[in-house]
Amino acid sequence: MIVGGVLFGPVTGTVISLVAATVASSLSFLLARWLGRELLQKYAGHTAMFQAIEKGIAHSGVDFLILTRLVPLFPYNIQNYAYGLTAIPFWSFTVISAVTTLPGIFIYTLMSHELASEGISWTFIGELSVAGLALFVLVQAAKAWARYKHVDPSAPHECADK
Repeated sequence: MIVGGVLFGPVTGTVISLVAATVASSLSFLLARWLGRELLQKYAGHTAMFQAIEKGIAHSGVDFLILTRLVPLFPYNIQNYAYGLTAIPFWSFTVISAVTTLPGIFIYTLMSHELASEGISWTFIGELSVAGLALFVLVQAAKAWARYKHVDPSAPHECADK
């Protein structure tokens, strides 16, 4: 993202960074799906906890994915592998991951381009502050949406559709 902004500018850098991040997360997801899901089902598939998580992912996995991508609870790399172990569909994971990482990628790319071309100035500090505020608002909106949809990241296996 940062290098993309410096080398290619904010628009092209964002596109390149988004494609690279999406491909990387998708490959991690597929690696976990192909190597780990069957093994996980074999050894833990019969447990009540695993069944509850599977039911929760089947019922509100997309909502949970949106929340965990927009609200940085866990590193993306860990999420990529963890979601590969669940039953969430590949294309749902890939598209939602791309869409929800786009705002952050754009802001990082834009700010790195601005810093490289203009240096640190009061204008840059103002733009950086606005970008930080925009990300904060996005995170708060995601949290509000999750409360509305009854998605609880501290209990991913519980699904409360009311």
